[in-house]
Amino acid sequence: MGCPLPPIPGMRGKFYTASTRVDDHTMILGSWVCTKYSMDSMNMPPSTMNLRETGGMMRVKRLNKFRLRVYGEQENALKNICYMSATLWNELNYVRRQMLFKKCFRWKAGVEELYNSFKKILGSAITDEIIRKNDEAWRSFFKLMKMLREHRLPQNIRMVCPPGYWKDKKSGKKRLMTIVKYNSYRIVEENGRKFLIIAPRRLGLKIRITGSFKWHGKQGRLEIYYDELTGRWYGRQTVFVYIRPKHTTSPRRAFVDLGVINIITAWIEEDIQPIAFSGRPLLADWYYWTNKISYYQSIAKKINGKNTTKRIKKLYCKRKRRFRDRINKIVRKFIDICIAENVTEIVCGDLRGIREKCRKGNGSKKKNKIINNFWSYHYIVERLKTTAENYEIRLTLIDEHNTSSICPICGIRGRRIYRGLFHCKRCGRDMNADVVGALNIARKYGVKISSNIKLHPKSIKIKEIIIQRNNNPKKG
Repeated sequence: MGCPLPPIPGMRGKFYTASTRVDDHTMILGSWVCTKYSMDSMNMPPSTMNLRETGGMMRVKRLNKFRLRVYGEQENALKNICYMSATLWNELNYVRRQMLFKKCFRWKAGVEELYNSFKKILGSAITDEIIRKNDEAWRSFFKLMKMLREHRLPQNIRMVCPPGYWKDKKSGKKRLMTIVKYNSYRIVEENGRKFLIIAPRRLGLKIRITGSFKWHGKQGRLEIYYDELTGRWYGRQTVFVYIRPKHTTSPRRAFVDLGVINIITAWIEEDIQPIAFSGRPLLADWYYWTNKISYYQSIAKKINGKNTTKRIKKLYCKRKRRFRDRINKIVRKFIDICIAENVTEIVCGDLRGIREKCRKGNGSKKKNKIINNFWSYHYIVERLKTTAENYEIRLTLIDEHNTSSICPICGIRGRRIYRGLFHCKRCGRDMNADVVGALNIARKYGVKISSNIKLHPKSIKIKEIIIQRNNNPKKG
C-alpha cells in the first residue's frame, strides 16, 4: 500500500515540516510550498509550522478563530461554495484512493480535469487551494507509511489511513467547508464592526464576523466551515507572527511531572518548594457531565433505541470545552510563574504510550476510565509547548521511567504507602508522589537535589486562577 513520494516534474519549492491535523486519521508532516497551480511570484507563505530566526525574531504560525454572521442570500451563497468545495475534495480524493488501492498512484491523474471544471464554479484561487491542501494530506499519509515501514511511527498513532472524505460517515451528508487563499480575502473594520471580504469576482461576499483576534501578522489561508451541531458558521485564519526572544541574565529550568490529581507538578531550579496545580475540580466537573450524558443516553436507548442524540453530542462538546478551558488557564498561570522566575527551559516527563499500557488490563476499571477518557496528555503537552514558545521558553520531553519509585534525595528505591504518598525507608520521610516524579526528572537531567528542599508542594487551585483572571482580564 505504501508508495514512495514521487517527484513532480516542473515543481519548484522547499519542503517544510509541520504537525497540522488534516482529519481524524491524518497528520500533516510536510508540504510543498509550490504546486502545479501556484505561482512563484505570489510569494505564498508556507502553510506549515516553520520556526525561523529573522533578525533576532522567531517566526511562528498561530490561529485565529471567529464566527461568521451570515443570513438569507449570503448563507445560501456560502453553502453553495462549501458544497462545491466538498465535491471537489471528494472527487479528487476518490481518484487518488482508487489509484492507491490499485497500486498505481500518480499525482497528476485527474487533477487537470477537475481544476478546469471547478475553477469555473469556485474560481481558480479556491480550487487551487483545495487541491494544494489535498496534496498536503496525501504527502502526510505517504510519510507516515514510510515511518510505519521503518518502525518509527509515534506511539500515539495506532493506525495509518488514507485521507478521508469531507462527509459525515453515518448520514453521508457532505461537510460544508471551503478554503480561501491568503491573498483572496481581507478582514476590514467599519464603524466598530469587522467584516470578511472574499475577493474572487464570481464569489464576492462581504460577511460580518464576531470574535476577538488574538494574533496579528501576515495572514495565511482561511478555512470556513459550518458546524452542524450548533448551526453556526466559523472561520479559522492562519497567521504568521514574529515573537521576540526572551533574554535573561540568570536562566533557570523548570521540571514538570504531569498527572491526573495534580495536572502539573513543577519544581523550578534553586527553589525550596515545588508547586502543584490541582486537577480535582476538573475531575469532579468531568464526572458531573459524564453522569449527565449517561442519564440522557439511557433515555434515548429506551425511547428510540439509539445511543446518541443531538443533545448528547452537545453535552460531549460542552464537557470537552470546559476541560480544555481549565487546562488553558492552568498552563497560562504556570507559564506566567516561569516568566517571573526567569525560566528559559521546561523539562517535562514523556508519557507517550501510557494509554496503550492501561488497555492491556493493567490497573483498575476506574483508573483506565480516567486515563483513557478524562486525561488528555497530548493536549496538555501541546498547550505547554505552544504557550511556552510564545515567550521563547523551550519545552524538552524526557523519559520518566522509574521516576516515581526512587527517592530523589538518596536515590534508593522506595514505595508508595497509598495513592499520592511516597515513603523512603533510608531517609524515613514521607513525600508527595508527584513531587518525587518532578524531582527525579530533574535528577535524570543532571541537576543535584538539595537535602533541605520541601517534599510537599504548594497547591494552586483552579478557582484561585479564575478569580485572579477575572480581576485582571488584560493580564490573563
